[in-house]
Amino acid sequence: DGQLILTPEGKAIAEKIYERHTLLTELLISLGVDQETAANDACKIEHDISDETFEAIKRFVENM
Repeated sequence: DGQLILTPEGKAIAEKIYERHTLLTELLISLGVDQETAANDACKIEHDISDETFEAIKRFVENM
């Protein structure tokens, strides 16, 4: 019926990627990137960026 059930580990990974996508998209938009481009670029970045770099970006955005 098209239902997808994630394991707890899978859910944690999905939540991590979604947080990255959302924050990176918002950051790029705040820098003046149009919404569609920001979302597309965030998709490219979110999977490759290190945890350390993402956490630094997250702290930066929270302090803006």
